[in-house]
Amino acid sequence: MSSQIVIRGVTAVTMDPKLGDQVGVDILIEGNRIAAIGREIAYRPNAQVIQAQGMIAMPGMVDGHRHVWQTQLRGVATDWTIIDYAERMRTVYCVCYQPEDAYLANLVGGLEAIDAGITSIVDHSHLQLTPEHSDALARGLKESGISGFFCYGFFNNPPYWPGDAIDVDAIRAKITAPVEDWHIENARRVRDLHFGSDGVLRFGISTSEVYMLPMDLAARELTAVWSLNPELVTSHWYEGSLLRGLREKGLLRANMVFTHCNHFSPEDFQMVAEIGAGVCSTPDTELGMGLGFPVQQRALDAKINAVFGVDICSNIAGDILSQVRLALQSQRWANVAPTGQLPKTMSVKARDYLHMITQGGANAIGMGREIGSLTPGKRADLVLVRTDGINMVPAHDPIGALVFYANPSDIDTVFIAGRLVKKDGVLQGIDWPSLRARLTESRRRIDARFSQVPFERVRAVFGDLLADKETFSSGTFSATSEAPL
Repeated sequence: MSSQIVIRGVTAVTMDPKLGDQVGVDILIEGNRIAAIGREIAYRPNAQVIQAQGMIAMPGMVDGHRHVWQTQLRGVATDWTIIDYAERMRTVYCVCYQPEDAYLANLVGGLEAIDAGITSIVDHSHLQLTPEHSDALARGLKESGISGFFCYGFFNNPPYWPGDAIDVDAIRAKITAPVEDWHIENARRVRDLHFGSDGVLRFGISTSEVYMLPMDLAARELTAVWSLNPELVTSHWYEGSLLRGLREKGLLRANMVFTHCNHFSPEDFQMVAEIGAGVCSTPDTELGMGLGFPVQQRALDAKINAVFGVDICSNIAGDILSQVRLALQSQRWANVAPTGQLPKTMSVKARDYLHMITQGGANAIGMGREIGSLTPGKRADLVLVRTDGINMVPAHDPIGALVFYANPSDIDTVFIAGRLVKKDGVLQGIDWPSLRARLTESRRRIDARFSQVPFERVRAVFGDLLADKETFSSGTFSATSEAPL
């Protein structure tokens, strides 16, 4: 007989249009499923009871794009451009990680997401330096307890370690070469060793920057990707000139997430809609690093399932609600700016953008039938949010409270597949002082290794690449893009 947990007296923001928002109801969890929502639900005498009067229950939130391995590097990218990021993160910091650092990054990064009420994440994991790094990354994210996808990164990392002599030509050749065969075999090994059918974390692939490749190499890579039978494929995309050709070859499929897409044309979005794939916007990095205006509204208008992502935790806090706020307010401004007049109605609603980290986000990453709403029969991924903090009182409207006022300190309780992973504001089974000390020491070691790399010499790698318009798509760094409206 499955164990039962009953949550009493909560305001339920179900994100299920048939159920709506419900005040003062109980939620019954049985095993790993939501069994019932309503008033005076019957439950067994030995059920665990959580008194949640005054709290808001919502579906576990979805983060559609994060480079979790950067957890130790908080703040290094504070004032970086996207070019700085390419030169420093993707060419230097990445090789400063040992497997233990990779493990800690993904363990603590997964816990950080859970602490903020995120129950499913898409980890775009392009730190696959060696098989030992791959094992450490997979193990760390699995041990955090987070749900979602570990997406093995098809990216050729630089061929040197801190302290080595720097061969600029060798580095340039490696990072611009087609994905190496060892990645394909290593990804298959990681899939088989770490990901079965019984876990909440699943195996996916994150491609290289395929949108920048010649068609034949992009097709070759995606053919290799699909040979591994990933449950999800995620990619960075900025412009869509390859989309039609790849689609004609049968290499674009519904279980894909296209991230950024800031320079997509209306026809590109229409193609993604026809494929049935998802789109992920990361407003903080896209606005802050000049990639272009976030495209979540253009995706929604094209009837595409859209989701938000934190992206680089080397610059962005792991709170997905902050991405909702930024995108919502930016879009509201963008809708009225061309008119030069004050708006008479609010055309973009808070609930619609909350939908993109709940049911809509779950749809975008292919998990919409399992999670995303507080619907009886779905998996019990849910969050209880306190409303008694100084930042929340009085909580007049639950949607407004969640979108505009709540932060991770208000996340009281988190369930993933019916398992209680945060209770009374505290992550369960975690020795945080010990983990904090290990993570801090890991950061010290990474910084020490970084200091051994002659950065100005490594910088020449991207200096030449960025000047080569045939190699580096001009769409990525264009100062202009299609109007966001």
